[in-house]
Amino acid sequence: MDAAWACAVDRAAGVADSTKRFFLSFRRPPVPPQQPGPNPIDILKRLQRQAFYDIMQLRERQEKVEKVLTLFKSSKIGPFAEESTRVKGLVNFAGSLALKDKQATAPDTSEANPGISSQFAFHTTVRKKDSLVAELATDSRFLFQENDLVGSPLVLSKVMYLANVNDNFSVAAVPVGARCDDFSTDPSIREGHWLPSFRSSLRPPLLRKRHKHAAGLILKSQNFAASLAELVSTAVKSSSGEASSTFTGFGQISCRIHDEMKLTMSAAMHGPCVIPRKRKPTAGGCVDLELKLDEDSRIGAWVEAKRSNPKQLKWAVALSDMPDDDLGWGVSVRRGCSEGAPERIQLEGFLNLHLGKKATLQPGFVFSLDGRRCAPSFVLQSSWFL
Repeated sequence: MDAAWACAVDRAAGVADSTKRFFLSFRRPPVPPQQPGPNPIDILKRLQRQAFYDIMQLRERQEKVEKVLTLFKSSKIGPFAEESTRVKGLVNFAGSLALKDKQATAPDTSEANPGISSQFAFHTTVRKKDSLVAELATDSRFLFQENDLVGSPLVLSKVMYLANVNDNFSVAAVPVGARCDDFSTDPSIREGHWLPSFRSSLRPPLLRKRHKHAAGLILKSQNFAASLAELVSTAVKSSSGEASSTFTGFGQISCRIHDEMKLTMSAAMHGPCVIPRKRKPTAGGCVDLELKLDEDSRIGAWVEAKRSNPKQLKWAVALSDMPDDDLGWGVSVRRGCSEGAPERIQLEGFLNLHLGKKATLQPGFVFSLDGRRCAPSFVLQSSWFL
């Protein structure tokens, strides 16, 4: 009896233990203790401080950029910050055709060489009043080399600085490519002398000649203007190889007669010395008179002589009416146009046609009178502005 009872108790204890393990298998294991993490509020505060610092840095950079832009727009930094550089370009074509005698000498119609040439002018305002001008042009000396066409590169043909001291007084310096017209009292001649046109016949060759460098003064008032300049050119003697300087003195007086009518007288003398002396006299000179009837109409006459042969005078009389936006024309009579034919007389007649705002066409006829022989020629000149 006791043995049976003990066996039943053992079975009951085994069933209870199995049941306990069965139910304990459905319980979650105990979670190990976790360490305390950062507070979310502290994280938000830290992110807020970092964002505020970054925003302040961006704001400071923006303020610096705005100050630089404001300073660049309102004030002028340096002498070249007042105005942007203006660029003008020109492509010019000139040619002639003999109508009667093909062996006749080609007419000398203007200072433009036959063929195609190009020029570029850069104009910069300095210190509000002054101006700096630089010109680039094709040089015909680089056209051929050993009978091969190598092109015509652009070379620096002029550098000019015009300092306007006040409204009535200006000082001009031309270290490269100086001309007498650079010191003209008429601003239109100073700015437009590089444009080949019929008006070249109104100017004597000495005033259109290029020199090495020059300096001069310009005085002007409401009805009177005057200018004085000294130009220097250098030539190398073929016999000795020594370089000699030639000085050209230029002076101009302009007087307003009535309304738009203005009379201008120009004179130039050139020689081996600045001041003519008995041992070094002048080599020659010219006198130019021009009557400006209005803004477009002009009457001009000039005389040029050389001391080596004072009897062979060069002279010309010209009349032109060339408006900027309408049909223009011009006629002239010249004597001694070229060195090879000092006695030749040329009669010229031109028309000036505007092909829009950026192109001009100048057809004309030239009659060369050499003794009893007359050689007519047709000439054409066209310019395209870029």
